[in-house]
Amino acid sequence: MSMFKKVFGDQPEKHEKVDLSKRFNLIARVGQGSMSRVWRADDAMNGRFVAIKILDKEKTERYEARFPGLNKPTEADIALSVKHPNIVRTLESGWTLEDEMYLVMEYVVGSGLGLLVDLQSDQMRRYRLRYMIQIGEALHHFHVNSWIHRDICPRNILITEDNQVKLIDFGLTVPDTSDFRKPGNRTGTANYMAPELIKRQPTDLRIDVFSYAVTCFEMYTKRHPWDAALTLDAVLQHINLPPVRITELVPKMDAEIAEIIMKGLETNPANRWQTVDEMVTALRSVEARLVRKTRELVVKRKQAAANRKSNGKPAPAKNGVAQETDGDSSKRKSRQRKDRVAQDEDATPAQIDGKNVAAGEDAAEKEPTKSASIKSGKGQSPKGKRTKKKSDRSEIASKQTADDESDDAENIDSDAPPQKTDSPTAAETDPAADKDVESTQADAEAVEADGTEGADSDEVT
Repeated sequence: MSMFKKVFGDQPEKHEKVDLSKRFNLIARVGQGSMSRVWRADDAMNGRFVAIKILDKEKTERYEARFPGLNKPTEADIALSVKHPNIVRTLESGWTLEDEMYLVMEYVVGSGLGLLVDLQSDQMRRYRLRYMIQIGEALHHFHVNSWIHRDICPRNILITEDNQVKLIDFGLTVPDTSDFRKPGNRTGTANYMAPELIKRQPTDLRIDVFSYAVTCFEMYTKRHPWDAALTLDAVLQHINLPPVRITELVPKMDAEIAEIIMKGLETNPANRWQTVDEMVTALRSVEARLVRKTRELVVKRKQAAANRKSNGKPAPAKNGVAQETDGDSSKRKSRQRKDRVAQDEDATPAQIDGKNVAAGEDAAEKEPTKSASIKSGKGQSPKGKRTKKKSDRSEIASKQTADDESDDAENIDSDAPPQKTDSPTAAETDPAADKDVESTQADAEAVEADGTEGADSDEVT
């Protein structure tokens, strides 16, 4: 055996190769990374849509050559080992006919976090605290499974249509062991790299905490804590200059959230959050406080609305326009009905007769005798017709008024505030459980910031 190895050398591990064009219908390319390309595909075996990531062979081999003799796990090994609701699920892996590794993953319908950061839409302002917590939970799962992600940034995070985070791309991930924490391997996305990584010092899980904090900072400000850098040399300012205070860019943001993010950006790892779980726990504490404050706002608004109804006072003006109460609405409708009846009573005989003649002409073919009688002026006199008409209309109007007032009373009852239920624990555990809480959470954040109800333009309104 030893002689065989001397002659032939170490042989590469053999693996079965797959013709992807036969197994999958590659529909369209949906992503392009520095070391891979991603396709949306239809799996012929089960008919489901999947995402297929094909790794560039040369670039992957060049990266893994940085860890000689360490037997670095492949991206497929890493992806298949982590299972978490906020991490994209990898279903299987293999090798193409060109000897390139591929991964079959769940196909995520949604948007990249980078796009939402750039847009700073209502969706981002409304859900960003929830996103931050979910990103942290996904990263914590990586860490407890002894992996260092090394490339946390908005580009590697997807947001699904139901606002769930999906962490993707494990191409730079390494084991959390002493061999892989040694200085020298300076890989990552420049603007998110921790100072110790840039300086080629020993690293640990705290480099992910730094990248996570930079991502959170960007979600609030649409920029990096330092001026954006295109080269590693420019990134050296991470070492020499302090980051911009986030409250200088977003003055009315929650002060506690600001401090949590800024602590994650500390240049010295010893002054940073020591674990991502510590940072997530702090964010969860803020979320619980904001949910409680939001519930208080909801209760106050419902109580105020109920008091206005009982006192018959109009609702506060909105955008400079006074709001109408249900009682005011009923009175206005009743006045409008009476005005219409009075207008009909004041109509001239010619107008009334004109309407009758028109009706008679429409029915002339079916009732020639009656139509002829109306046209010739025979039969009931105009005065008699008007008297009968007024009586009929008064009777109809009276009945309609009674019916409408009954409907208005039902509407008022249906608009009454719901009875209070004892369920604060459920809402605090899951903010999405209460739509009122979800829609006004930003109001609470603004109240906490400056003591006035309402939100800054950067916050959810």
